[in-house]
This record gives sequence, structure tokens and C-alpha cells, in this order.
Amino acid sequence: MSSISEFTIPELSTWHRARLLQSATRVLEAQHLMTGKKGKNILHYTLQKKRRHLSYSHYPKGDRIDFATGSQYFYHCHREDMDSEEHGHFHCFMRYKNIPKRIKHSYPADVSTHTHPPMAHLVGISMNRFGQPIRLFTVNQWVSSEIWYDAKHAASFIRRFKMTLTDDPYWQVLDQWITGMLHLFAPQIQWLHTMRDQTVEQMRFNAPEDNAFENREVEELSTISLDFPAQIKWILGQ
Repeated sequence: MSSISEFTIPELSTWHRARLLQSATRVLEAQHLMTGKKGKNILHYTLQKKRRHLSYSHYPKGDRIDFATGSQYFYHCHREDMDSEEHGHFHCFMRYKNIPKRIKHSYPADVSTHTHPPMAHLVGISMNRFGQPIRLFTVNQWVSSEIWYDAKHAASFIRRFKMTLTDDPYWQVLDQWITGMLHLFAPQIQWLHTMRDQTVEQMRFNAPEDNAFENREVEELSTISLDFPAQIKWILGQ
């Protein structure tokens, strides 16, 4: 289902501009480390150069989980559409246990019945077959069995997302890239959550007798293309 309105680039304060530039630097530094060798890209790095990988399997194996911050992500591929440039996508989460209890979720009523451990889905980062990020998207609740929080909390969750693991220098590079991408594209992710909520409300209006969250015909609720050069130009005020 397409988004309801177009994304508008917001005005930036000097402080916000500096923070975004720091995130852009982290992303570029991590990309350089992952793609330094000729012919290599972010997917080669994530899949650890495996020529064959399994659909639906998570990479890295067991996910990357920061128990201190509640941040979690993994990459997987499950699309068989050869007409699409999309290879797979990273899914990024915030663990429910690490979200302050003062921030109330709106669905479901019983957290214990959804995912173990329960998490809130922040965003998906789609990658093309050349290992380049091409779009961001949100999913319907049934896709990830997530704990649903209203869009007004998205900015807080993005700020909280941080990978602080020091267990493996190899994966720390990918951690840096994922964290930097979420912070660099925070305005777009916040907009995606707003559009996600509006899409759900539209679904409820059109079919009030149905549970929009369980509508298996609707997998994605909002999406936006990624344009890294345009993002940098915007931050620099060009």
C-alpha cells in the first residue's frame, strides 16, 4: 500500500545538522571498511562472502543484539521476484524490555502473546543485488508480531538505537553502519511511522469490522526511496 502523502525535508538547526553529519561520517567510514576490496559490497560483508545463503535465515546468525540498549537487527532475504532489484533487507528493532514503561504501547493488549522476546519494529532497510541501500519501509503488525507504538514515539526510539557491543570487531563495522543509517535517515523514518499509522487508520475506516493489524493482504504500510547523495546535500544546505 502506498504512502498517503509526500515526504517533505524539514529545516535543520545548526545542532541537528552537526549530528546528522556525524552519522553520515560513521556510515561512510563503515561502508569504506566493508567495500574496500575490489568487487565487494555490504552484502558480501553481511553474508560473510557466502556464495549461497538460505532464504529467511538471519544474518549475522542469531542477530546482532545489544542487551544494554535494546537495539537489535538482522538481514534476511525472502523475495523470489526476479523483476525486482531488491535482494533482501535489514530489519531493525527496539526490545520492549528496554523501552521505558512510561511510554505506552497501543497494540496488542497482552504483550506476552507476541514474539519472544517482544520488540518494536523500527524500520526495514532494503538492499539491491549490488549491495546498495535503496529504500526504507515499515511493516504491518502481523509481519513481525511487534509491540505497536504510535508514531509520536519513533524519534525517541531512533535516538535510543545504538549498538555498543565490543565482542567482535568484524561485526562492529556493520553495527556502525546500521546505527548510522538509522540516525542519518531519522527524518524519513519518523515520516514513515506517521504514514504507517495513517494507513492503518484508513484501513480501519474502510473495513471497521476487520483487524487491520491482521490483514494478511497488507505486508508493508509505508515506504520511501533512499538517496544518499541528496541526503548529504540537504544536510550541507546545498
